[in-house]
Amino acid sequence: MERPTEHYYFALSKFQEELEQYVDASQGWRDNAIQLTRRYLSEGLQDRAATRDLSWGVDVPVAGFEAKKVYVWIEAVSGYLSASKQWAGQTGGSWESFWQDNGEEVRSYYVHGKDNIPFHTLIWPALLKGIGELHLPDRIISGEYLTLEGEKFSTSRNWAVWVPDLLSQYDPDSIRYFLIANGPEKRDADFSWREFIYSHNGELLGAFGNFVNRTLSFINKSFDGRVPEGDRNKEWEKELTQLYVDAGTLIEEGHLKAALERIFTTVRAANKFIDEQKPWSQYKESHEASGQTLNTCVQIIANLANLLEPFVPFACEKIRGFLAIGKPSWEVIQVAANQPITNLQLLFERVDVDRIEEEMERLKANS
Repeated sequence: MERPTEHYYFALSKFQEELEQYVDASQGWRDNAIQLTRRYLSEGLQDRAATRDLSWGVDVPVAGFEAKKVYVWIEAVSGYLSASKQWAGQTGGSWESFWQDNGEEVRSYYVHGKDNIPFHTLIWPALLKGIGELHLPDRIISGEYLTLEGEKFSTSRNWAVWVPDLLSQYDPDSIRYFLIANGPEKRDADFSWREFIYSHNGELLGAFGNFVNRTLSFINKSFDGRVPEGDRNKEWEKELTQLYVDAGTLIEEGHLKAALERIFTTVRAANKFIDEQKPWSQYKESHEASGQTLNTCVQIIANLANLLEPFVPFACEKIRGFLAIGKPSWEVIQVAANQPITNLQLLFERVDVDRIEEEMERLKANS
């Protein structure tokens, strides 16, 4: 049964030309964002109803419209600005420093799924233009879809992985690592229990964790738990210096998967270095040579704690504790010789591969 109703509309069509110019000048947008936004513009922007007849949501602050709510994709994106103002009011900070159009002084990133692209590339910029000269989105980091064991996620039939359950069973760093390394950055991707557990055991534990543990454990055993003396390894210092540049650039561009892979290329090179140098064999012939190798490995570990901080922060915090390193920084750092190694523990525990079948059975039983 139809019934008449009144709504406020957002005059999106009036921003057609301004938004075309904005999109033409944009940089650092994912391809899916550019293509979908241009499609909307080519079809001609339509005014959008900004209110809804709902019992839940944000009230419309206009007399006579008390029973209506603000359309979710008007109030949701507006929350970026209103939350900034609330933060400023509570802390005494300046919301203007983030939102006034300060050119290169501010670079804003909007990270979301591809189904939310038009709300961030058209509706939100138009709202900001309507408010005044406020800073528009700079980087649009829009991901593709993620499936679960080859099927679409569905909370209604419980075909899902629930975050509280996941965190109760697995290392949060493992979850972060897997979703970045195998996430839907440029194409649809799949969450597979087999791939998740093998990724943890093979990459985080087998490559990164193993390199850290065998280096520091051998120092504990053979060098009284203190970083051995050693000259700077210029080749590794050069590699780490370049790694900060490469990884930093990729992160700033929103290419997180490529940044993580670039860092793990160095992790694998570090494992190759210690395998070839064999400090445990060197120790039998020359404590000095063994110490030189281990000192270099410690410097690599310390810098990996900086470089991997955005990806596996809990493991990096542990490393900073082992080596008494200060807050993370984005530059090559050095650990002094004779620095004690404290509270050494494994970064990661191996996950039994039998868990794969257990998780699959639980997923099927609950769906």
